[in-house]
Amino acid sequence: MALEDLAFRLNDYEDEEGTTFDALVTEDGILEVVCSNNDEFPIHITETQTQILSVTPLFNASEVAAGKADELNEAFLRLSPAVPLSAIGLQGDTYILFGAMALSTRFEVIAHELEVQAENAIDVLEAVEHLLA
Repeated sequence: MALEDLAFRLNDYEDEEGTTFDALVTEDGILEVVCSNNDEFPIHITETQTQILSVTPLFNASEVAAGKADELNEAFLRLSPAVPLSAIGLQGDTYILFGAMALSTRFEVIAHELEVQAENAIDVLEAVEHLLA
């Protein structure tokens, strides 16, 4: 599914719980999606030849409290298995939450996974907020 088509479908979608999306393709060709259950942390979506990648930037490494980086990284390692459909990583100096889906994934499943990723971002940040400056 082309990113433009995905944006169009997401903008016109509401699930049974009332969750909606605001999606637009940026000048860089990245689909930026804001989920109504978390409007503070947009999800950036791109496609490769084999998959759809979704990335939610969480915070910059400079925002980690002094001397707490090792504790934060250990917390992420312990937390990662408990975060469904998402993984935690470091991209450059930015901590991220990310997921991947097959290009053949049905639209309703994509929407569900994006909704879960938006919720996971909040849960992850709440779990580590005491380690941020």
